[in-house]
Amino acid sequence: MTGKEKLLAALKEKGIKYIFGYTGGTIMPVFDEMDKTKDFQFIMSRHEQGATFMAQGLSRASLSTDNPQLGACMATSGPGAMNLTTGVADAHMDSVPMLIVTGQVATGVIATDAFQESDVVGVMMPICKQTYMPLHADEIESTIHEAHYVATTGRGGPVLVDIPKDVQNESVSPQYRFDVKGYRPVLPGYLYHPTPDREPLDRAIKMINKSVRPLIFCGHGVINSNAGKLLQQFAEKVNIPIAFTMHGLSALPSDHPLSLGMMGMHGTVEANKAVMEADLLIAFGMRFDDRVTGKLNEYAANADVIHVEIDPSEIDKNVATSVAINADVLRTLRVLVDDPLLTYKPRRRWFKQIDEHRKVMKKELQAEIDTGVGDTGTLLMKTIVDRLSKLTKGKDLIVPDVGQHQMMAARFYSYQTENSWFSSGGAGTMGCSLPMAIGVKLARPQERVWSISGDGGFQMNIQELGTVMEHNIDIKMLLFNNGYLGMVRQWQTLFFDGRYSGTPMQNPDYGFIAQAYKIPYLKVEEVKDIAPALKKAIKQKGPILIEFVCDPTEVILPMIPSGGGFNDMIVTRPPKEKSASKKKRKVSKS
Repeated sequence: MTGKEKLLAALKEKGIKYIFGYTGGTIMPVFDEMDKTKDFQFIMSRHEQGATFMAQGLSRASLSTDNPQLGACMATSGPGAMNLTTGVADAHMDSVPMLIVTGQVATGVIATDAFQESDVVGVMMPICKQTYMPLHADEIESTIHEAHYVATTGRGGPVLVDIPKDVQNESVSPQYRFDVKGYRPVLPGYLYHPTPDREPLDRAIKMINKSVRPLIFCGHGVINSNAGKLLQQFAEKVNIPIAFTMHGLSALPSDHPLSLGMMGMHGTVEANKAVMEADLLIAFGMRFDDRVTGKLNEYAANADVIHVEIDPSEIDKNVATSVAINADVLRTLRVLVDDPLLTYKPRRRWFKQIDEHRKVMKKELQAEIDTGVGDTGTLLMKTIVDRLSKLTKGKDLIVPDVGQHQMMAARFYSYQTENSWFSSGGAGTMGCSLPMAIGVKLARPQERVWSISGDGGFQMNIQELGTVMEHNIDIKMLLFNNGYLGMVRQWQTLFFDGRYSGTPMQNPDYGFIAQAYKIPYLKVEEVKDIAPALKKAIKQKGPILIEFVCDPTEVILPMIPSGGGFNDMIVTRPPKEKSASKKKRKVSKS
């Protein structure tokens, strides 16, 4: 067998079905062999970055299926590999398992600045769980098995295998040596503690029973460990409200009586107030990042903290814990749900306090949603998301890009399907939605997928419309066009005296672009046309692009200023911009 044959045999053994990527000089031997075997479905992205987000979408969406798959992508050396870095860094920040295979120049010219040579291993090392460069073909087989194990075990993350071109073509023993069933590599220093220790569990149970104003935090680890239903059982058993990180959304139904919605910079008033008033925080699978905590020296100053986390490096990193449980969230919740010592309390005063906070912005937000238009007479994003939620009954899969519309989708879509929200979190990568939605759809083909983008993010990976066209991938694309980089504009409105530097955008004619890719297109400018357009998208077999002309002055509130604390939360809308209706907006005329 050759190195390339060993590689593909190992990928097949690990259940890889789809490979996303872009070919080139140093990875051509693998692509040639892949064409001979017909064992994989190759999805050609139009840019290597798109391939990483497709792989992410596949990994994340398939977690909750009967057949979890590891997203895999391939690229050539030099610029091909370098174009992967943004999506790989994004996966690393969000703990998404992914396998990256790159071609490298031949071993004889490595470190000579050969044509299209780049130090892929060196560049990727800080943004991967592990990086490998097999220098002999007989190392490839074991490397792929180990890489798969590292990517998917414990806290997920991307793993790179960089293979020199001559190693791909090298001939070695034809024997395939690994029995993959139950395979566990020997990895000194790779610490993985899935089962919780009894002593911290007992201390946690005593704290929970004693608490008067407890609050549960649901993080991405709940989704990654498929523990949503168990979290719901636990919360109901002890009658404790739940606040969600952005990545924790869709772990359990948004309209559950115990749900307070998302917390943090753009979280709900009730969630954010509860964080500051709680006497006990019970965090499952989250890392207390700055968008959740605000000022660390003011954060939950009067609360004990129980932190359940698979990665020991995250415990006590940002927030000091009273009880640390280094274990898998699913296994920990299973023990807690079955423990007879945990008691139910009515907590009437605590829930009454929370209900008062719910009223702070409720009428104002509902009035905005019902009106549907903003200061400029154009559409509000929150109204579009609200209508989408009602039409789909909250059951569809939502893949937002990054920006204001992302927060609108987080706040105003009522998630009813477990693991139905897919977005870039830690890295906040614009352009992720369109390619990520492709991977999500391939992972769960029987479910409806909505890609929601702003005009800024949509244009960053707009070329992936070519992939949608080529494979007729049935995703519904909603484009919220407000002629600005909306989230940055909001900051400029609130904190930079309305100086809109670098945020206005002159947009292309999206109708002509959709036509060029043979994708059906609609443009919506009035509230009465929102629901009919969405209904048409639902009925459409195959992809469709709907452009909504949106109000550039719309803001997403509440908002905690960057570097501020929860007590600095902004809940009052800024004064209307005097010249907002007079400014000529640059939107497409299709």
